[in-house]
Amino acid sequence: MNTLKQTALLFIFLLTISCEDLVEVEDISQKTVTALAPTNNSVLSHSNVTFSWESLNDANQYRLQIATPTFGEATQILVDSLLPHTSFSKELAPTSYQWRIRAENSAYTTAFSTQSFLVESTDDVDISEETVVLLAPANAVSFAPTDTINFSWDPILNAETYSFQIAIPDFDNATEIITNEITIATTFSVSNLAVNSYEWRVRALNPTYQTNYTIQKFTVEE
Repeated sequence: MNTLKQTALLFIFLLTISCEDLVEVEDISQKTVTALAPTNNSVLSHSNVTFSWESLNDANQYRLQIATPTFGEATQILVDSLLPHTSFSKELAPTSYQWRIRAENSAYTTAFSTQSFLVESTDDVDISEETVVLLAPANAVSFAPTDTINFSWDPILNAETYSFQIAIPDFDNATEIITNEITIATTFSVSNLAVNSYEWRVRALNPTYQTNYTIQKFTVEE
């Protein structure tokens, strides 16, 4: 009899513990995840799309889905993933999309938050195989510390900006990048450089494409 009572008490105790564990899982089913980007009905001019949303208390993970053109008339579900974080990036072709996000924990899920967006086709010309021709200074020229050094390069058709950089002593073993500028011009000037060895380089960019850097050396000597 004592054994039966002890067994019954143990069963009731374990059942109570299990119920308490279940109660400890927060019910998030009535909550909503706030989708941040892309915003609803947004039009994007770039194909690398970053999805982001606000974190939700008591959620362990998030289910992200992306469909084209809509979930109601989906021709393709491009993404259906469980994520532990609040952002995700994907390269997308130009067309219409819907994306949706919900939060989950071990017992509950929220409803999906759904938004639509469009990725536009780009008219940018591919310049990635072009080469920026550096005009001045010539490669391996020396300057005095008091000199103003005028850099110039040929323009690239269909480029919108240029990345101009100077490194000490070179880019493979750089101890310092002393200049790192984006410019629409094809010239740049610097002065009063310390005695040292330098490399400078330029690449052309538009919103979608970029060339490789073209590199040359120069020195500043006493």
